[in-house]
Amino acid sequence: MSRVPALSIVGWSGAGKTTLLTRLLPLLAARGLRVAAVKHSSDAHALHRAGSDTARFQESGAHLTGFATPSGVQLTTAAIPTEALPELLTRLAGTLDLVLVEGWKDGPLPKLEVWREGLGPPLATSRPDVFALVTDALSSSPSAARLLSPLDTDTIADALLEHLRSPRRAPLPPVDARGVGTRPVQRWNGATLLPAEDDSVAVEEPLELRINGDALATTMRTPGHDRELAVGFLLAEGLIRSAEDLGTLAHCGRPGEEGWGNVLEVTPAPGVIIDSEPIRATRRGTLTTSACGVCGRRSVDDLLSRCVTLAPGPRLPPDVVARATERLRDVQRNFARTGGVHAAAALDAEGQLLASFEDVGRHNAVDKVVGALVLSRAIRAGLAPPTALTRQPTVLAVSGRVSFEIVQKAVMARIPIVAGVSAASTLAIDLALRSNVTLATFVRNGRFNVYTHPERLEIG
Repeated sequence: MSRVPALSIVGWSGAGKTTLLTRLLPLLAARGLRVAAVKHSSDAHALHRAGSDTARFQESGAHLTGFATPSGVQLTTAAIPTEALPELLTRLAGTLDLVLVEGWKDGPLPKLEVWREGLGPPLATSRPDVFALVTDALSSSPSAARLLSPLDTDTIADALLEHLRSPRRAPLPPVDARGVGTRPVQRWNGATLLPAEDDSVAVEEPLELRINGDALATTMRTPGHDRELAVGFLLAEGLIRSAEDLGTLAHCGRPGEEGWGNVLEVTPAPGVIIDSEPIRATRRGTLTTSACGVCGRRSVDDLLSRCVTLAPGPRLPPDVVARATERLRDVQRNFARTGGVHAAAALDAEGQLLASFEDVGRHNAVDKVVGALVLSRAIRAGLAPPTALTRQPTVLAVSGRVSFEIVQKAVMARIPIVAGVSAASTLAIDLALRSNVTLATFVRNGRFNVYTHPERLEIG
């Protein structure tokens, strides 16, 4: 189960841990991070005054015990003491960007040490998980830890965020057997029609999306990763802004029933209203084919109405764009068997893979990628960037041509660069120009054509 990123600020008593924390908190908040601060103690301090009502609640077995005043609410958990903090980090996943713990030098978190001369030897000498030492009293580090000046809070913040930022590539999605079927085929070899044999073929089936029981749209897709597809579709339609808008996503019916898995019910989070009426009003029907993500729209003005202008940047080496579509080869395992599916992938500014999917429809593959990023909290449309700890999607790589709906989905997901294996349409180019998206086409063999906003390419 995922946990909110966290680290410990450790050191001897009097080293300045609390002072450093009080300087870091406003600085990190100014960067748009939601940060929690936790004081850890190895002593068994009573969390509630002996004999108080709340102490009696906790002694009676309350899972959470609260004390509410006009100034706020304090909640304590009844977890086993050694498990309380890990449980908290799990519970807060998705609601916070970072937890800073003062103390817990023997805990499992990465550690930033504050050290002053005369207080005892640096903990870094005996704890390899201390990644940085905040001190002005050493000329060289006593371990592999990085030395940081206590006066340079900005650099300290940069160091802790960089250490927590995961360098790992996203795992490839598992192969879903439902995506490939077999059908008999006879092959003409130029002279003879060969006997029939089974051939691997891409599966195409309908998926009906419902919100609170009301049908929203039906798309023809490759079965598998339907939750991601639904979330990406809802974000592209402007119906949700983040994963926090979602309650449950579940297939209707029971496994084994005919057609099970072809209807997905979306329930909003408590207090959230997903108003799909404007979307229904702008569509002549509810069918979205596997070839087009905007079928049934009444006008180009309707298509453009929700698209925004992306902020400038980032700048990245042209080679990251030039090699973007090569990453699709790692994804296209069903394509290798059938030759009948498209692929899409999201990369960060270093070309690292963040999410990737295949589907019979180009726009479906993109929706699955965007949906996965939303569910992982890497995308929060219309809101501030989720966190400096999250590698941000920078390049959307797609197989096939780049049409309007591909650029539109990139805009709604705030992905500033689109790289396509094939050509782009006029409307795709016009939207990319208007929305400040860098659009590259014929991205193959280390080369590409760029139609819009080449200023993101760091040349020379």
